[in-house]
Amino acid sequence: MRSLNLALTPFSVVEPSKYLSAQYSNPLIDEEIVGFEDETEKMIQYLIRGTNELDVLPIIGMGGQGKTTIARKLYDDESVVSHFDVRAWCIISQTYNCRELLQDIFSRVTSSKDKGDKNDILADKLRKSLMGKRYLIVLDDMWDGMAWDELSLCFPDVGNRSRIIVTTRLEKVGEHVKHYTDLYFLPFLTPDESCKLLQKRVFQKEDCPPELQDVSLAVAKRCKGLPLVVVLAAGIIKRKKMEAF
Repeated sequence: MRSLNLALTPFSVVEPSKYLSAQYSNPLIDEEIVGFEDETEKMIQYLIRGTNELDVLPIIGMGGQGKTTIARKLYDDESVVSHFDVRAWCIISQTYNCRELLQDIFSRVTSSKDKGDKNDILADKLRKSLMGKRYLIVLDDMWDGMAWDELSLCFPDVGNRSRIIVTTRLEKVGEHVKHYTDLYFLPFLTPDESCKLLQKRVFQKEDCPPELQDVSLAVAKRCKGLPLVVVLAAGIIKRKKMEAF
């Protein structure tokens, strides 16, 4: 059995979005959120008990900071699921196509495909299908306020606490889509939170060995508070751990 070498090798933190597509499966989704527990609970309560009017919750943060993870936790929370009649998740991305977005949301809301209708007819069908229902729509990874302008008329406001969550890297997009709720800027993880996430991913239900506490904290600090970078670093360490046996 070879010894486990976790020596620190030089690496730099770059924004993961430059190399990962919008369809990239976020590795944090099935994990317990580390560092955002209180904020997540507050957002859940607002989604359920906030203003009666249709409202938008804009979540702002750089690539790899955990926007999609937070949104997914909100979307899948049991109390949220039971509160809304209809839910739909749609990825916007930089190179969006309005018709494809309308088709995507329509199919998720109605569980049926459109019949080749023109955009305005499809948009009207979507609006009518949402009318009278309490709905939650997630628009993930929005880069341009124009996408909101093209979609927003499809979302009726009938005073039943329907909600839209928008995740974006750009503050100006958040300002463009906001209604009543202030923008939520994701904080970076603290070194201790990064270390907790790193150890959770590497050792899972086991405790981190005492002799690796310092090195795991050192690795965590070099991840610059970005959850995705912590997870990627943990994956490398985990592979080294597997190779050692």
